[in-house]
Amino acid sequence: MDITPLLTTFGLIAMAELGDKTQLTVIALSAGYDRVKVFSAVVLAFALVTGLGVLVGEGLLQIIPENYIKIMAGLLFIVFGIRILMSKEESDDESSSQVNNVFVSTFSMITLAEMGDKTQLSAITLAAKYDSPYLVFIGAVLALALISLIGIIVGKKLCEIVPLPKIKLGAGALFILFGILFLAGL
Repeated sequence: MDITPLLTTFGLIAMAELGDKTQLTVIALSAGYDRVKVFSAVVLAFALVTGLGVLVGEGLLQIIPENYIKIMAGLLFIVFGIRILMSKEESDDESSSQVNNVFVSTFSMITLAEMGDKTQLSAITLAAKYDSPYLVFIGAVLALALISLIGIIVGKKLCEIVPLPKIKLGAGALFILFGILFLAGL
């Protein structure tokens, strides 16, 4: 069995996502919220988006126009950023946070942000090139999970260095900035 598609996909996707908006999002979320929920939601979102890309390919973007996806992602990022900024800084209890379901919020943000993104388009292209959708899918999801895990570790270390209120301020501002960039089409 030739694992070239898996290794190639893993390498390309990992390099493309390192330092990307998604990894920065994971860092920000894991600094203030349950890391297991953030990681689980991110991996599930990546599996969904990559799976849809590999299986359905370019037809997916013809069903839902990319600009609609980007607008929804932009609005969701802005709303999430505002909710983080408005949440009580002194509260560490996730149930009292205004961001009530971190799993659902994270899953939604990552799914919308990655639809039509370079990662999904790369997976579509690689699946077509190698005619090996399963190996491309596995390589892409493993790469994205690894990059997300690195983001979780960085987020945890960030909590040890920077006070949580400052992290929330930075995360809220970062999400609003990403939202504006999505809406501006950048």
